[in-house]
Amino acid sequence: MSTLESVVDQLALRHPGQVEVLTGPTQRPVADVRLVEDTRQVDSAPADALLVLDRGLAELAGDYRFDVVVRRAAAREVTALVVLLPAAAKISLTAMALARRADIALVRLSPDVDLTDAVGTLVRQAADRLSVTVDRARAVCDAIDGRSFGTVGELLERVGLLLGRTVELGVPAGDALAVPAGPERSDQLWTDRPGDPDADALLEMMLWRVAAETTRLAAERTRAEEVSRRSTGEVLVQLVEADRSQRAAIAPSARRLGIPVDGWHVVARIEPDNLLEVTGGDLAAFELRDELAALALRTARSLPGTWHVGHDPAVLLLLWTAETAPGPEEHARLRRQLDFVTKALSGRATGLRIFCGAGTARPGIAGLASSATEARLAVSSARFRRRSNVPVHFDAVGMRATLLEWYGSPTVQQSIDRLFAPIADLPPAKRQAMIDTVGTYLDLHGSAARTAEALHLHRNAIRYRVQRAFEILGIDEDDVDQRLFLHLSCRAQRLIDEPD
Repeated sequence: MSTLESVVDQLALRHPGQVEVLTGPTQRPVADVRLVEDTRQVDSAPADALLVLDRGLAELAGDYRFDVVVRRAAAREVTALVVLLPAAAKISLTAMALARRADIALVRLSPDVDLTDAVGTLVRQAADRLSVTVDRARAVCDAIDGRSFGTVGELLERVGLLLGRTVELGVPAGDALAVPAGPERSDQLWTDRPGDPDADALLEMMLWRVAAETTRLAAERTRAEEVSRRSTGEVLVQLVEADRSQRAAIAPSARRLGIPVDGWHVVARIEPDNLLEVTGGDLAAFELRDELAALALRTARSLPGTWHVGHDPAVLLLLWTAETAPGPEEHARLRRQLDFVTKALSGRATGLRIFCGAGTARPGIAGLASSATEARLAVSSARFRRRSNVPVHFDAVGMRATLLEWYGSPTVQQSIDRLFAPIADLPPAKRQAMIDTVGTYLDLHGSAARTAEALHLHRNAIRYRVQRAFEILGIDEDDVDQRLFLHLSCRAQRLIDEPD
């Protein structure tokens, strides 16, 4: 049985702008449609009927006589009264109040509408025969052809309204009409059977048409998400690889794509080690690498915060961003999440071996680049120690060994010696104090107050010493790469100078 909402909606499709529900509920059923040419006919109307007042009765709408009609309709428990009135015409306020109390809908139909056609439409919509299904099927197809739906939910809501029956996506209930919702989906589109074999067959064909549209909408959404992910990923890779001046130029594009570059960032660097070996070819390796990027993003997003992913032929970058610095609990959740992501990626293909390194939380666009550099060093440690399919964190205990390995390179030692050459002739105690001050300052993310507290000095003394050290060493404090190298050098130097 149809509802008044679905019946009126179908009438409005045939006569746009000429149908209006003035008051009353629209969810009541419509069991019958009758044309009333004399007010006495209201007394014989069946319950749940929709009564259409003939043109000659339109003049009653503005006075007490219409109140009488509404009272009679209420006594018969009809669903609605349809009156032919111009848009500017008024209905008795008393009649409106009576209709609301009796749960009767009052519907205005423009006098320009062909009454015979309108009543025929209402009769067909109120019945549940094949003729109704054909009309409704045509309306559904017209709506789908207009492609005005943004989501599958919007499509199913509109289709259900036009059909006068609910169409759902999921597991069918009982002996329902059902069709697959797409080649890659286990869900089905389903609705209750009308009970007539011909109507059942037509409704099933209509469900296939709706299923095709759900598949198209899902494909469009997937394509849009893929384009967005690829665009964002390209910008993320550019941010990580660019120098300071280039990063400033890229930042506006990053913001437009939804990368909150001004927040706090943690970058994880994931390097598949044997894609060609696992896939057996360049094309398959490319496809798997793209799948890994999408999988990493889906898996990571179960943790609060903003996530983005980018990749090039050798590296996958996973970026987590929050508005504020993460606390200990959030750090712990983030570590567990990266463990989860790594297991998901390594399990995507049999024998796949990946190395994963994660940087520390850093603020701003420069911090993003710093965290990415730390992640690169952590990956190097993972490779050196052959720790595949397990994330290695830059600030983990293992970084002590990593720094020693890094400092063990003759090239690195020469670079550090050149960096600290301007203070080589200072007394050992003064030289070590400068390194300790700068190293602690960088450990504490450039906070003079926290450094002063850690070293038991005044913050002005810290600012002076750090500024003086940067000047002597020739370090540009705004250059993230120079800051990071100085930070690592201070850590390595203090580690080497520790007593055994």
